[in-house]
Amino acid sequence: MLGLLHLDGLVSVLMSGVGATEGGSWLSGLLGLRDLNLGDEGVSLELAHAVPAWAAALLVVGAIALAGLTYRRLQGAVAWRAALAGLRALVIVLLLVLLAGPMLTRPNLATEADWVVVLVDRSSSMTIPDAPFEGGGDGGAERRTREAQLRATLDAAYPTLDVLAADRRILWLGFDAGAYELETSVEGGRVRPVLGEPTGRRTAIGASLGEALSLVAARPVAAVVVMSDGRSIDQIGEGLRERLKRVDVFGVALGSPEALPDLAITRAEGPRAAFVNDTVPVNVRIERLGQGQTPGATVRVVDTATGLVLGEQRVEAEDFDAGGGDPGRESGGPLDTTITVRPGDAGRAEWRVEIVPDTPDLIARNNVESVEIDLVDRPVRVLYFDGYPRWDQRYIKNLLLREQSITGSALILSPDRRYAQDGDVLLTVLPRTYEDWQAYDVVILGDFRADLLSQDQARSLARHVATNGAGVLWIGGSGATPRSWAGNPLASLLPMTLSGPGGADVAVWDEDVTIWRTALAERLGVLELGDPAGVGAGDGAGGPAAWPMQVSDPRTGWSLLRWVQRIEAERIKATAEVLAVGVPESAWRVRGGEPLEPPGTEALAAASPLVLSMRYGAGRVMYVATDEIWRWRYGRGEELSERFWIPLVRALARERLARTGQRAVLEITPGRARVDQPVRVVVRLIDQALVDRRSEAIELRVRRLGPTGGSTPAGVLRLAPEGGGVSGSAGTGGVEGLDAPTTFAATWVATTPGRYIVETDDTLLSDLVGEIEVSHPDDELRRLETDHALLASLGEANGGRVLGAGEMASLRDLPSRARTIEGRPDVETLWDKPLALVLLLGLLVMEWVGRRVIKLS
Repeated sequence: MLGLLHLDGLVSVLMSGVGATEGGSWLSGLLGLRDLNLGDEGVSLELAHAVPAWAAALLVVGAIALAGLTYRRLQGAVAWRAALAGLRALVIVLLLVLLAGPMLTRPNLATEADWVVVLVDRSSSMTIPDAPFEGGGDGGAERRTREAQLRATLDAAYPTLDVLAADRRILWLGFDAGAYELETSVEGGRVRPVLGEPTGRRTAIGASLGEALSLVAARPVAAVVVMSDGRSIDQIGEGLRERLKRVDVFGVALGSPEALPDLAITRAEGPRAAFVNDTVPVNVRIERLGQGQTPGATVRVVDTATGLVLGEQRVEAEDFDAGGGDPGRESGGPLDTTITVRPGDAGRAEWRVEIVPDTPDLIARNNVESVEIDLVDRPVRVLYFDGYPRWDQRYIKNLLLREQSITGSALILSPDRRYAQDGDVLLTVLPRTYEDWQAYDVVILGDFRADLLSQDQARSLARHVATNGAGVLWIGGSGATPRSWAGNPLASLLPMTLSGPGGADVAVWDEDVTIWRTALAERLGVLELGDPAGVGAGDGAGGPAAWPMQVSDPRTGWSLLRWVQRIEAERIKATAEVLAVGVPESAWRVRGGEPLEPPGTEALAAASPLVLSMRYGAGRVMYVATDEIWRWRYGRGEELSERFWIPLVRALARERLARTGQRAVLEITPGRARVDQPVRVVVRLIDQALVDRRSEAIELRVRRLGPTGGSTPAGVLRLAPEGGGVSGSAGTGGVEGLDAPTTFAATWVATTPGRYIVETDDTLLSDLVGEIEVSHPDDELRRLETDHALLASLGEANGGRVLGAGEMASLRDLPSRARTIEGRPDVETLWDKPLALVLLLGLLVMEWVGRRVIKLS
């Protein structure tokens, strides 16, 4: 600020006096002032080159002394010389004043209003209906979504916010993974945010607060208001907490303060095709997403077209804690359950899989999934080979003849090539070529020597399984299976290896064995030996077709299998799965009349695989390590044998049915993936015309679907042919004997969540369309509980706190952080005004006239 002479105070008084009269305007006009007027508020006289008061006094005294010395020795009356000296002193003083740069100034002061930043959570967790109504209880009917609570809170807070907006600036920001400015609209002269729907998949409160503070950097901020449930994927770092100490942070807690449970169907799968009246398994994975007491629930399969309930299953809270009865699944993790359905009508069917909790559920939209299936009304075509008429051979042959949904032929092969056969269709010649085998959905290979089929027959059968999805059911025996199949092309279809220290021989149990089903058999819909609920099957463990414990109880006598192959774990191929185990009689811990308990860890450790399953190319093979199932007739007649064999045959046939009429098959595993999780994409060629093209690669396009329609390209997948032949695994290439590849595969990784479509531009493969749903590992709707403690921690270092939904009115008491900004002052100089020149000339003229009067010049 420019300094003032002490005499300026007197001048200012004079100016204020003048300014109060009309003379102020006359003086301003006389001075020729343009922008500033004498007497205006805030206008003051200042010097451009200010000098201290003592220096000014010395200058004035010096000017007087100098003027006096110049007239001291001159002639004339003393009075005249004194007057002339005074005039000269005034001239000198006037020059000094003009050299100091007199001017009028008026300061420019501006007030910058402080800001209130309002952060509104726009993540999809706002759709969770766990927020209580004001004054409501804990009942499910008295809860609303967090979004509804947010909007109601804003409606109640608008009067307060309007008061704040009168002298403050309000910045509306939305946030999920980051902060962004919300659109606003003007309603009745008042600004309102346009919220839209909450669709963010992640919430990062720390990152959003940092971005919000950056938007108002170097500006006075009165408060930051965070309206959220508090759930965040990031933490509030120390650096951010230091920045928050300078402002008041208020959290508006949304959602329920206590944890509430939620059950969700995260996966529902069924076969793509099945036969009418088949026992079709629908596998459902249920996750417990929320916290709190888990309710029981009913899982249903409903026909979407008719609304009929096709099947249902109860799940209880203890099922989650027990890992769903699957020893391989972690306790407290997802629960896998299977609902079996027996469809009665052919055609394309859409089934709705839904979970109905016993108490109100938080998120209704994750309670439903859909399954589509093609139902075919035709018999399963089966061809059964065996080497001699053993007991199980007779039972299986009669079952095939009696079962209306199966047509087939049963043959006993002998070394002299004289075949005995039974069945609905009598063969004139054994299948020899690949085309001959295509007439059959399932081929049953019993206990006969491998050399009874030629190498070409074996290779063409393997090709039929790998390419067309046919099934093979092996039945072990004491004569030749599996020992004689070592080195045969069909050895790759066995789920165990025939090499190693034991060679091709498989050991046999030296004691009686009973069967126990694994959880995988239930998911495949096989080995459902129990009666459906309500029929009275006896000692079941629960479920629509409970396992009959009598089949496993060695005390019944009839359940004991006298001859069972003991397949060592080292022999089992990597992709083989165990559907049932044989538990030796000595491993069961039974006492008197006590009911039989499921086998414990020790009993299962002593057991060996009794029924094995393995994917082979497009098809599936199963192996039964006993031919003693017929013994169950002593306990339940032929009922148990029928429930054992028929579903195995139907399950194998479903693989073939799903590929009937298709030129190629697209397989995507998993169909639901997480971000950065590898997804395996496989194309299996079925049409020989496609195989004969001998393609070097197959290209698939990936498109990401937009939230409101449309799509954007997400890359091109180049699928390369896989190895030359199907070994004992899932069949990744052509089978032995094929020169051209039939399987192409690639791995794809998504970096962005969303729904993706996989398709091809190849006109011959136009039916190949698949879908992948990719979600983020920390997806909003996987963690439902709120985190109000995080909101409370934001205001710990300052005057902030957590506000209830009805406490927004307290923001009216915010301290003002508005600040005054000093701008460049208004200046108007006086030394260059005409009046200054007039005064100087006037003084000089008066001195010259005086000197003329006394004749000094």
